[in-house]
Amino acid sequence: MADKWFSGSGKKVAFGIAAGGAVAATAFALYKLYRNHVGEALCDEGFVDNPKLEEIPEKRILVLGLDGAGKSSFLACLSNQDNKSSPLPTDGFNVICLQTEKVALDIWEIGGGETVRKYWPNFLQDTDLLVYMVDSSNEARFPEAYTELHILLGDERLKKVPILILANKQDVPNAFSPQKVMDALGLSNMSTKEHNSYFLGLQVPPLGQKVGVKDAEKLMARLCER
Repeated sequence: MADKWFSGSGKKVAFGIAAGGAVAATAFALYKLYRNHVGEALCDEGFVDNPKLEEIPEKRILVLGLDGAGKSSFLACLSNQDNKSSPLPTDGFNVICLQTEKVALDIWEIGGGETVRKYWPNFLQDTDLLVYMVDSSNEARFPEAYTELHILLGDERLKKVPILILANKQDVPNAFSPQKVMDALGLSNMSTKEHNSYFLGLQVPPLGQKVGVKDAEKLMARLCER
């Protein structure tokens, strides 16, 4: 089942596919065809010209985390969707493209359910930034989030890839601070020779007001522009 949605004046586009157990190579091929089609459409409408579109480097961001962390809501906020109700859990992947003056960000969110996590390694190739989202109000799942993250970091394809930890649900009472979440994930003392790690507090609808999303977007772009 495919689901497409669009927003903005050519700068933001999103494409989602519910495909449990999808093969990453097929996903990339479909998305490339889709993205090329969108690029041609934008040129035809006069939003951008072909030379400018080709000059902008394309960076790939992978958004992972346990189920219920808020990944789908985060992508919906990035693409300016009205997400007043809780989105359904992602049983596959969602993709959005955010384009700045300097870089095009292809942001892939992969489902975080236990049956979907085994497919995460299929999507690691050519990742420029790993965004790992955590429900900062659910301390009981910190050990599980720690384990899944460190399995990822043991993969050679993520060697020296920067990590952005998004400590979501900061509006929930007794939520842990972003620094405490970093500590719980074992990243506070990680050597920069392994990974550069960054963290940011976040709260996204429908649980609370949209706070920190714009900061996260700016930070992702800055990290990918380097």
